Amino acid sequence: MYGAESLLAVALSFATALCFATGYVLQYHEAHAVPDRLFLSPKMLVELVRHRIWVAGILVMFVGNGLQAAALSIGSLAVVEPILTTALLFALPLSAAWRRERLAPRDWHGAIAVCVGLGLLLGVGSPTTGRTNMAEHQWVLVSLGTWAGALTLIAAGRRSRSPSSRAALIGGAAGVLFGLQDALTRYCMHAMTHHQVGMLLLDWKPMLSVVTGLYGIALMQSAYKAGPLTAGLPTIAVGEPVAGMLIGVFALDEHLNASTAAVTFEVLGALIMIAGTWTLARSRLVCGAQHPSRLQQLESQLEARLKPVKERARVPARAQLRFSAVQVLSMFLIFRRGR
Repeated sequence: MYGAESLLAVALSFATALCFATGYVLQYHEAHAVPDRLFLSPKMLVELVRHRIWVAGILVMFVGNGLQAAALSIGSLAVVEPILTTALLFALPLSAAWRRERLAPRDWHGAIAVCVGLGLLLGVGSPTTGRTNMAEHQWVLVSLGTWAGALTLIAAGRRSRSPSSRAALIGGAAGVLFGLQDALTRYCMHAMTHHQVGMLLLDWKPMLSVVTGLYGIALMQSAYKAGPLTAGLPTIAVGEPVAGMLIGVFALDEHLNASTAAVTFEVLGALIMIAGTWTLARSRLVCGAQHPSRLQQLESQLEARLKPVKERARVPARAQLRFSAVQVLSMFLIFRRGR
């Protein structure tokens, strides 16, 4: 079962999920205010830096990345990654408190499903820590394969005519890259804790981790911009843990309980967790279906300011008719005098 380090990794992972949830709540709708020409462009981040709410959300997520790095330095991807899906679980009460609304029964069902699925996956699976490093050619293959998968999803998203499909595909690409970044972060943290900082300065993997993370953030904002959040967010939330677990199990020798009964419950737990995550990601509280975007708020404020001016300028219909009648009568009298 779990030792002291594994329990600490679990605690840090839940803290990470809480930070990610706060970041989600703060930055969801800011991406809709950027121009369409910045879609799928890293320049979108430059534009979003001007939005204070979005910057606050990113800062909180950076804190979460630090906690995640600490969790990955002592725990395995197979433990840390599934816990990250609980970010949506934390996002529900945060969003409900911010908007002063109550959780719907569907939200509770999704939350319970995530908890049950996560409990089955981690409790029955009992993941091992595995290794933090692999041969250089294996890193190259894993990195190329992950980026190839992400770029394929992006290409499919570009060609899709449906906003929902476009958002889902690009969100999936972001999630896949985040999974690779998690594996690279675990490698870098292990090297730092073993006083191998000099080796990292000459290594290409830390730089790849930074590039992967930044481009993943840009893709995440593009997914928000491409279509409804109910389409893009589920693939982001599910893509990262799935990609991270696959890299951990198949490349870093992390093992789950392989007995027939255990595998059955692990698969069942994973499916329940994914279903619950999908339900939470499509929640009205998480996606803000009734929460206006920043642009819509500005339009509403402008309309409210112009309303008194419009009312003062508006002339009643009867007054207009009287004015027209007076004009006609005046013209008739002038015409008669002229004769």
